[in-house]
Formats: sequence, structure tokens, C-alpha cells
Amino acid sequence: MNDTQCLLVVTPTLGDSPFLDQTVASIEAQPLHIRHVISTPGRRVAELAARYPHALVVPDAGRLGGIYGAINAGIEAASARFKWNWFTYINDDDALLPGFGHVMLETLREADPAPVFYGDVELVDEEGARISRITTAENPEWIPALLHQGISPLMQQGMAFRRDVVDRLGGFDLRFRLCADLDFWLRAYAGGEPFRYHPECVAQFRLRNGQLSSDTNVTKFEQDTIVARHLPWKSSYFSRLTTRLLYRAYNLPRYVERFRTRGLRTSYTLLQEGAAKAA
Repeated sequence: MNDTQCLLVVTPTLGDSPFLDQTVASIEAQPLHIRHVISTPGRRVAELAARYPHALVVPDAGRLGGIYGAINAGIEAASARFKWNWFTYINDDDALLPGFGHVMLETLREADPAPVFYGDVELVDEEGARISRITTAENPEWIPALLHQGISPLMQQGMAFRRDVVDRLGGFDLRFRLCADLDFWLRAYAGGEPFRYHPECVAQFRLRNGQLSSDTNVTKFEQDTIVARHLPWKSSYFSRLTTRLLYRAYNLPRYVERFRTRGLRTSYTLLQEGAAKAA
């Protein structure tokens, strides 16, 4: 990435994740001009600033703000202090993979790059052992038909947004405790922003006992609410069926890999099992 293009990476954290060092290292290893902002409770700012001298550590939005309030606080702090051109966030137990840097550099070499891109995400267990690549939509045009069938078509990990898109979206909607990331990128999609998929592993999502995303009842309710708000008109039955079949066919190798590592379990089942173990 040339000197005029800066990637803002925000990491929301309470400061006690045993994987935070790995997350920070994965960001610092990217071959990009990055400004990393760590958003954390005020009492942890000095400690984490000393621990991660290359990052800007700022206070989050407090307990009520949650993860997405912390991300908003990170974006606001960055915008007040330095210029940035692209944005992504990564949680304190996940990681950016080398593929992210490759895709970002490729994007910047394009004459007319898409303002939003996403790639493949690797699902790992708490010890870091790979489970499979997470299923994803090869074609961004599939997104509405899949969401209308309750199928999550991509993961936020490793997504990147151009600065003007972030400014237009105006931050994450704190009314959603678990799915404000879906609301964020779906607002961009519904607003006509072009999306680009790269078939390369760009990030890693760690499946942990007790993580927030394991509350699948809340997740499904928020997803349904967000989809109804931004995609109120459903495509035809034939279109939904065709898209689902294409999606299943594209992701068949991922289903096979997941079956080999975890048996006949869906992504929702894996999250629910994590919640049960933590209970």
C-alpha cells in the first residue's frame, strides 16, 4: 500500500483476552500502511498502551456501548487524530491472515476498486485447530436471496470498507447487540455500494466457549429484523431456490471439511455447543 493509503484497523477488547497478542501480531504482520486502534475500558488504556506501543489505545464507549460502541469510539478517535482511507475491524480473539494483505494490495492496484471487499474466513477451535472455511457467497448478487432464506452469506472478519462508505454509514447501530456488523455492511449493500469477493482466506474466526455470538436466539432475531428493514422486497421463489443451490454447490468442499472435523453440525449448532459448554 502506498503512503497515501492508510488502513484503519480497530480492535475492541476488554483487555483480558488470552489471544490478544496473536490478534495484534496478525495486524502488525500485514504488508500495509496500518494505523491500529485498540478500544478498551478506560481503566485498561495505560496498561495496553504500554503493552502495544505501535497501537493507539483509546477508551471505549462504556459497558452499555458493547463491542460496537467500542468500534465506533475507535473510528471516532482515529478520525480526530490522523488520515485514513480504508477500514476494517478484528476482534481480540480473531486474526487477519496473510491473504488479507494480498487482497488489499491487489485492490489498490485496480483502476476502479470496489469500495467494499470480503474473502474467505477460516473457522478454528479454541486451541487454534482448523475446522473448515466458513461458507460464503461467491457472487455478491446472491446476498439478498440468501438472507431472505436465513442464510448468512459472508463473515465480517476480513471485510474492508473505503473511507467514504464508512462516513456515509455513520457508524454501527448500537440497537443491535450481536449483529450490528450485519446491519453495517447490509446498509452499504442496500445503498448500492459494489461488493467484491476474493476467494482467498483473509481472516480467522475463533470458536470459543461462551462467546457472544453463541446466543443464537438473539442472533436470529436481530438478523431477521435487519434483513426485513434493508431488504423488504423478497425475490421470487425460483430465484431463491436457484441461489440456494448455487451457494450449496460452491460451498460443498467446506461442508465436507466441516463434516470430517465436527460431524453433521451447522455453524449455528457449533455456536450453541460452545454456549452449552460454558454454562
